[in-house]
Amino acid sequence: MSQLDQFILDVKRKKTPLHASIYTFGQRVMRAEIPAPRAVFKPMRRAYETQLAVSDFTRRVFLHQPMFRAACESCGPDLLLYGGFPYLYGDLRLRIGAGCKINGRTSLVAGKVFDAPTLELGDYTSVGFGVVISVSKRVTLGRHVRLADGVFITDNPGHPLDAAKRRNHEPVEPESVKPVVLEDDVWLGTRAIVLPGVRIGAGTVVGAGSVVSRDLPALVLAVGSPARPVRSLTQPVDRDLARREVMP
Repeated sequence: MSQLDQFILDVKRKKTPLHASIYTFGQRVMRAEIPAPRAVFKPMRRAYETQLAVSDFTRRVFLHQPMFRAACESCGPDLLLYGGFPYLYGDLRLRIGAGCKINGRTSLVAGKVFDAPTLELGDYTSVGFGVVISVSKRVTLGRHVRLADGVFITDNPGHPLDAAKRRNHEPVEPESVKPVVLEDDVWLGTRAIVLPGVRIGAGTVVGAGSVVSRDLPALVLAVGSPARPVRSLTQPVDRDLARREVMP
């Protein structure tokens, strides 16, 4: 340990009264503030927020959205890509519907088992912050699907069960890859997990933190691990009205 590292450690431990005084002084410096009159700093905050908004708008319109569209096999009109640029890994075939809203902190990952794994998002589907979708063959999201923050969807187990294969960085076995389908108007709550081979019926809502390991019927509220229906829901919105909906 260097003399500087030892000194810092002694200060943190308040080894002597001198070290304690230095520690106290450092804490006061870290918490230093200046007067904050509203008449001065409220307009400054507004100007700062405006500058950030203009900067975000410029990056989104002239950089992030064009780059994302270029990465898609197809992408409908009225895309809203906000909060940055999604993490795209592998040869993922992206088919994005009209009016989709995708957070820039999303991760869309392609596996190595099959050629051109496909992720399809239906019209007006919304993907929240920190969502991860792992695709080795096919994941299909219908129209007006809502994915809350932290949702994880995968059509594959991620790694082989055999330890030797994992050490050799081998892909999962083809038979373990099972496509996932979320039908229209499905809503997945915060940090919900959808595992391979699952189909969730139209209009179904999955509670926060639930793990969906088996098919769910349409129009139910499902919670738990594994997720199970706990009650029925009302009929979904009229399809003709839904076609005219504009994503906010």
